[in-house]
Amino acid sequence: MIPLTHCKNKKIFVLGLGLSGDSAIRSLEAGGANVSAWDDNDRVRKNYFGQGKNIINPKEISVEDLDVLFLSPGIDADKSPQKKFIDEFRKKKKSIICDIQLFADEISYRKRNDKIIMLTGTNGKSTTSMMIYHILDKLGKKVQIGGNIGTRSVLDFDLSDQDMTFIVELSSYQIELSPNIKPDIGILLNISPDHLDRHGNMDKYIDIKFDIFKHQNEDDISIIGLDGDIVSSEIKKRNFESNLILYKNNPLDENKIAELHSNGEVSNYDISKYTASHKITYPSNIIACIACMQAMKIQFNSYCKYFDSFRGLRHRTELIHEYNNIQYINDSKATNADATKQALALYNNIYWILGGIEKYGGISQITQYFSKIKKAYLIGESAESLGKTLFDSKIEYENCVTLRNAINRSTKDAEKSKSKVTILFSPACASFDQYKNFEERGLEFTTIVGEVVKERNEIQQIN
Repeated sequence: MIPLTHCKNKKIFVLGLGLSGDSAIRSLEAGGANVSAWDDNDRVRKNYFGQGKNIINPKEISVEDLDVLFLSPGIDADKSPQKKFIDEFRKKKKSIICDIQLFADEISYRKRNDKIIMLTGTNGKSTTSMMIYHILDKLGKKVQIGGNIGTRSVLDFDLSDQDMTFIVELSSYQIELSPNIKPDIGILLNISPDHLDRHGNMDKYIDIKFDIFKHQNEDDISIIGLDGDIVSSEIKKRNFESNLILYKNNPLDENKIAELHSNGEVSNYDISKYTASHKITYPSNIIACIACMQAMKIQFNSYCKYFDSFRGLRHRTELIHEYNNIQYINDSKATNADATKQALALYNNIYWILGGIEKYGGISQITQYFSKIKKAYLIGESAESLGKTLFDSKIEYENCVTLRNAINRSTKDAEKSKSKVTILFSPACASFDQYKNFEERGLEFTTIVGEVVKERNEIQQIN
């Protein structure tokens, strides 16, 4: 836990008592701030009140008496019951921030000599962040990871050692609430339509993602992936004070050659030997990692062997079971079409399970991968819309409604094939119509597949 000494004696209101809000209260109090807080969830609020925290309804406090509003990134300010309170902060141009900005300000205040790597993108953030962490850890570097990934706030980092490397994964929500961040190395993996229900339009979403580079200067490095049309066109419109490293890779390119552009020089890396497993989600993870190592002046030959020991993430092209000629892949973390595109590029003879709450553009943007699909199985509320795109592309499909039905139907169909086939659960949709989150959805897939495979193995033994 980091005592936020730069906030000493400041009056800070914490709105939202989830993971980041809880960490903020502890760190702010340890640093000597005057903290009050609120959560719209009655149970959460009572729990904090029972701990002796200063719980105050925003309606009962004047914004004039506060210096800073800490807003949990998960709160949509424009839809919050406390919108009027938040708008008062905006009107008076007072700071509205999250834990990322508090962390960055504390590092700057203490004049520490750490290296901060901040990484964002619509897809691939967690895998790439963990891959960078894995390699630096294997190289014996002092490294910590936090932010949007997992269950650790950046305010829970340990500052007892100097010269640390901090890897901070950022969502668009966190960037929006961190207006003054200045990473030593900023990484933008990709941009595709997502979270438009919150950000309003694509232009605003793009601007927020590029804000990761906003305060960088000539001492800093910006790493940007050029695989998508959006980023490739946007980069031509923007000025960068930092040093640029650009990378690109074609996910359909069997040769898997990574290309990096830096200071007018082009470097090529053959990464084919590192992508031939389920541990690596897709090549652009590796390329972004290579670009980061180049920015840190770490030679490729000193770390490339560690790609083999990287284990990947749960719910991200995760091999669950192999049964006869069938492999079952859990890619529940693919909550939009661009994420699913990367999974479709990895496999052939695919029996594809998809569906949920459809994102902007649906799956029409990834039809170039449909030749890999043997049949599709639809679940959730967007089945009709997804089915229309599949029908127009002449892909056979059926509406299975539930995940269990989809697994049973796809297994029955896949068993008829004499070739090696893949049952790929890559929904390309959000999970909230049927599940709490993508993790719960992925766990159910894993459980049901285990039951289906066990049942079939028992039948085979009897016969």
